[in-house]
Amino acid sequence: MRKRGIMWSLVVLSLLASPAAVAVAAERNGGITDKVSSNFASHATLDTLGDSELNQKTAAFQASQRGEVPLFDSRGMLRSSHHEVAANTGPTDKLVSTVKVQAPVALIAARWSPRGPQPLVVMGRYLQAGTWSEWQTIGDEFDSTKDDKLNVTEPWILTNVAKAQIAVVVPRGAKLQPTVEVIDSQTRAEDHAYATVETGDTKAFVSAGVKPGIATGPDGGKEKPNKTNDAGKQVIPPDPARNAWTNVPATGRPATVYSRADWGANESWMGWRLRAGAVRGAVVHHTATGNNYSPGDVPAILRSIYRYHAISLKWGDIGYNVLVDNFGRAWQGRAGDFWSSNIVGGHAYGVNSTTFGISVLGNYMEYRPSDAAVDTVARVVAYKLRPTGLDPLNLRTNIRKDGHDFLAPVVSGHRDVGATACPGNAFYAFLPTLRQMVAHYVSEPGNPIVPPGLSQAQQNQASMGIPTLLAGPDRVGTALSIARYAFPQGARTVYVANGVNTADALAGGSLTDGPIVLVLNKRDAQAAVAKYVKEAKATKVVALGGTGAVSDAVLNTVAAGVDTDRIGGRDRVETSALIARHAAETRPASAVFLAEMSRGVDALAAGSLTAGPVILVPTNGKLPPVVTQTIAAIKPAKVVALGGPGAVSDAVLSQAAGERASERVFGSDRYQTAREISKYQFPNGSAHVYLASGTNPVDAVAGGVLSDGPILLLPNALGNSLDGATSAEIVRLQARAATALGGPGAVSAEQMKQVFMTLDTIPAPAAPAGSK
Repeated sequence: MRKRGIMWSLVVLSLLASPAAVAVAAERNGGITDKVSSNFASHATLDTLGDSELNQKTAAFQASQRGEVPLFDSRGMLRSSHHEVAANTGPTDKLVSTVKVQAPVALIAARWSPRGPQPLVVMGRYLQAGTWSEWQTIGDEFDSTKDDKLNVTEPWILTNVAKAQIAVVVPRGAKLQPTVEVIDSQTRAEDHAYATVETGDTKAFVSAGVKPGIATGPDGGKEKPNKTNDAGKQVIPPDPARNAWTNVPATGRPATVYSRADWGANESWMGWRLRAGAVRGAVVHHTATGNNYSPGDVPAILRSIYRYHAISLKWGDIGYNVLVDNFGRAWQGRAGDFWSSNIVGGHAYGVNSTTFGISVLGNYMEYRPSDAAVDTVARVVAYKLRPTGLDPLNLRTNIRKDGHDFLAPVVSGHRDVGATACPGNAFYAFLPTLRQMVAHYVSEPGNPIVPPGLSQAQQNQASMGIPTLLAGPDRVGTALSIARYAFPQGARTVYVANGVNTADALAGGSLTDGPIVLVLNKRDAQAAVAKYVKEAKATKVVALGGTGAVSDAVLNTVAAGVDTDRIGGRDRVETSALIARHAAETRPASAVFLAEMSRGVDALAAGSLTAGPVILVPTNGKLPPVVTQTIAAIKPAKVVALGGPGAVSDAVLSQAAGERASERVFGSDRYQTAREISKYQFPNGSAHVYLASGTNPVDAVAGGVLSDGPILLLPNALGNSLDGATSAEIVRLQARAATALGGPGAVSAEQMKQVFMTLDTIPAPAAPAGSK
């Protein structure tokens, strides 16, 4: 069949009928080949590997399956070591297969029936430049296909070798008929774009005041071993980074996370139903594959692992959420929305739905990963942990395993949650330092990771930690996103408003002591708000509007047991007046702003106004007494109408102002009015600007609490071009960062691209006099 323009052919032969039986799946046009052979011969010994050394390697592998590996308990003490295990495994047979490797990158794995005797260990070696390598253990553990019809090794990846030998070691006389699989993902023309890597500056982490147990730098940290664990106890010193990697220092900048498309994932192989999971912790892995790879090999390696996981093992997708290479580049593994949710992976049995899995390409039993790789792992994990509030230094958190309570470090090694040697002894011993680095990046301002292909303005914004959008899956999720950004440390008071009729939320923009969160008559939406109330450590939840807007039942549900209150009148005008009076009690007001009550769109843009509260009023007619009474109580110096006479008439403005000064901020339409409000509040410019849809602004109504920049309304928010007037106002502001209120369904990605192109045209601010 043809998929994505690639022709496939499949030849299936019996795998066990004869020694040379082969199954081949071959992609043409520079695609992938997948060969399975049963050509094994039994040997009494392995060339160059004595029985004593083989027994030691076998015992070590078997010990890891029982969890007998270097491991720290809850007090940080070394609990066990596989070196203590007896090395006598008895007589064995070695079933050896020799395969030719005709590709720059090849994945090799053995597989066999789960019935009957099982291998003790699987070994491998390769021929390169006419010389055979030493024998090495393949993988940390045995896996199985999803249907449990085959047991398999973990993938063994080789680069630029001529031949490989794989030896399945079994008890003497055991009847086992293994097969060997060789996957050649070949090299795409696009892979050449990743053949070079960025050189880095290692000063960033160390200069921040954090002292890793092994210093980064050209020496790989060899002379300063980390001799203590998280609890300060003496432990086995970790091995240094391999010499070949010491010239790959950390860049000191946000790490780039490349997409599945970047490494060439064939999405037709993806047979896993995406499910969102929780993040109770992060699990660190190594792939236990080869270490001798170049930057340009990495996309092919990822395609090989993907093919093996998704097709050979029938897992449906690659198991890890993210993979990191030794050159400090991160690559999205599992499909789905990596950036805003945690997709359930297949990286650690029993904890996949509650943890985030990240793996470094290579085997780290003897050497830890490079400085660049460790730094990138720390940054990616920090990005995932930051929204959770989890402490990366906590060694005992309940991550839940198979639905039951299970205590493990927030940043765990795979061996902390399962019987395996992963992520390798050297890398595992380095985890105390990694945890310190994660904690540093969690607390440091700025986004620790970025997607590829960013403009200079986007890169600058990412480094400042300012999001390019504040959005959720719906209007409630967007309001929660805004709340978390506006109040990163939480808030004692949380205001809740009706998420369908949003007039009360618009009027609440003048409240500065807590976020405004939208609620709906939906159980999941209310649960999300209740969760945020606990997360923010709020002591009071206040409903904006009467019981017809937010019922007592809904208020009590979202309050999650904390005190409740209500600011509500008989209608939106009275409610807005009561909110204005409440706001003025906590922040003196020099002005009162009036906005039209029925649509309230001008009130949205008024969220950045700090001189006083906004009151919703009718366009014409007699001003309700509650408005004049509120203005009298606040005693502002002036009253300002937002919008033209068609929004707030001269008569209404006159009634509201009385003997006070009055003025009007307006344009020919809501979009120009928003720009005029921007000029009124920020006459000298603003480093930050927010963008919202002018035709469907519901996603942005909670943005009134954002006062560090104006909210500009976009007349063509879903279009491909930014209107010239908005662009001109961004330039006048000399903005350095821009954030969309709402997701791509509110403000399109192309619209934001145009915004960042505008930011790129703004010259950098001049350095202060005397600075260097």
